Amino acid sequence: MYEGPIIDSHHHLWEWRNYPWLTAPMTPKMYGDDYSGLRKDYLVEDLKSDFGDNNVVKSVHVQANYDRSDPAGETMWLQQVADESDFPNAIVGYADMIDPNVEELLKKHLEYSNIRGIRHQLHYWGGDPLRCRTDRPDLCVTEQFQRSIEFLNKYGLHFELQGFSHQFVYFAELARAHPDIEFCLVHGGMLTSDDDETVQAWKKGLDHLVPLSNTSIKCSGLNFFSARCDVDHMRIVLDHVINEFGADRCFYGSNFPLEKLWATYDELIMACKEILEKYSEEDQNKFFYDSAAAFYRI
Repeated sequence: MYEGPIIDSHHHLWEWRNYPWLTAPMTPKMYGDDYSGLRKDYLVEDLKSDFGDNNVVKSVHVQANYDRSDPAGETMWLQQVADESDFPNAIVGYADMIDPNVEELLKKHLEYSNIRGIRHQLHYWGGDPLRCRTDRPDLCVTEQFQRSIEFLNKYGLHFELQGFSHQFVYFAELARAHPDIEFCLVHGGMLTSDDDETVQAWKKGLDHLVPLSNTSIKCSGLNFFSARCDVDHMRIVLDHVINEFGADRCFYGSNFPLEKLWATYDELIMACKEILEKYSEEDQNKFFYDSAAAFYRI
């Protein structure tokens, strides 16, 4: 079983007063109705405590829907945290990719040395508002969005894709049109359940992305829809993406503290190690460390 160093490529930190979705009264979310356990500060000391003895040596903070009036404020705070504690080692910020003034925001993010990429959540599920962050499934291939993507190329940033299997054809179109930009699909492509129809649709969607060498898979938040540490579900995702994309295009992420609603860090790491045990030592090294180190340049 893997015993080497680990990079957690997807977690969040927050002072909860700066996150409107946390300070507002709780409302149903796509991962459940009760997220009271998140409505408090989650600081680097809390993250390190959750890491425990799992040999997590580097980490990546991904934007957590900070106050939209000042998205770069999150990056500024995180850089201060990193300068004092050596975590996080990379930052993925937020930018509204259909804002005509997006370049100005990107420049503000770039004032901080740990910025590496941008996430604008794109998930859309017609008929289910809880699963929608946008109002259309193909926002990423609109003219304004693609114009903004080219700014990422200009400034050496990557883009993190988040959506459902029926959107992967659009994600592939975007990645194909911008071959000089690195993309990663977060949460393993958000497989919502284990029934055959859903799994096959998810696999078929991923087929659009497999040929694109500039697109990787971040294996984070795998229990998002099961709301428990579901090893069988995790195995479906990890076996398929590693076999199809290769371990050099797949990497581990926890999605803490959201994942903490239903799993401890020890449980999550042990599940991943058990699933990966059948793979070569080289592939395990890639999944837990090397691939994320290369993608995030850390």
